[in-house]
Amino acid sequence: MTKVASAEAIEKAKKDLIDNVKKALSLGEIKQILEDQHNLEISDDIEVNQGEIVIHNNRVVYKMEFEVLLSLSVLLDDEGNYIPPEDTPEESIEQLGSQAEDIVGQM
Repeated sequence: MTKVASAEAIEKAKKDLIDNVKKALSLGEIKQILEDQHNLEISDDIEVNQGEIVIHNNRVVYKMEFEVLLSLSVLLDDEGNYIPPEDTPEESIEQLGSQAEDIVGQM
């Protein structure tokens, strides 16, 4: 096979293209898409981890992978038992304290 281009030059060109796509991304819009798609709240700290050029529906597209920080919570009772989200309406101690103050104030 006759080599007509440098493999290193082609790899550098692909890397440069992915880097330019990364720079062009609206991370706010990406954050919103990820939140909607995965039904999660994502912090504003979102980074493009890596990217690659792939074929999708007979088109050249860019697959971008993101690293995000999530804030997740788990409920457990005072005996250490997990409480599934569907078993709550969850109220915080602050909300309950405020409600108690209102009740006492009405007496």
